[in-house]
Amino acid sequence: MRPREPANIGSVLTINDRPVFRMGLTKEQAKLVSQYMVKEYFQNDAQPGRVQVWDYLVEVPGRDGQPVRLAIRVKGFGFDLPEPGHMVPVLVNRRRTKAAFDVDDPSISLSAQYDHGAKQRKAKAAADKAEFDALRSGKDERRS
Repeated sequence: MRPREPANIGSVLTINDRPVFRMGLTKEQAKLVSQYMVKEYFQNDAQPGRVQVWDYLVEVPGRDGQPVRLAIRVKGFGFDLPEPGHMVPVLVNRRRTKAAFDVDDPSISLSAQYDHGAKQRKAKAAADKAEFDALRSGKDERRS
């Protein structure tokens, strides 16, 4: 039996632990109203460890302009969320009945922060290599 690959944090958008297609979802800024840890347990599979399940209550602008409060359930440690009262990026369906945290936003998503940092490190490495190559070719010209 082949071992299971490690799960990528935030790679699949879920609403209430169900995968969601991104069609029809819009990006919004929501006010984080409250947070509550539903349960905590230890898993013993390919990646053993502690798992926490959190419920968050967010307030998004409704279609009519009135704020709507929606619950978001998050399993694991994929987000670095601010304290209640701050604004967070979310994806909301058209009818404003379901919401999920935006896993592609580096301001809250740990996987997006890692991807953003990896891109920055790669760009810096390319710039350093170009500078090194320029200095090396400059030294070669001085020796001639």
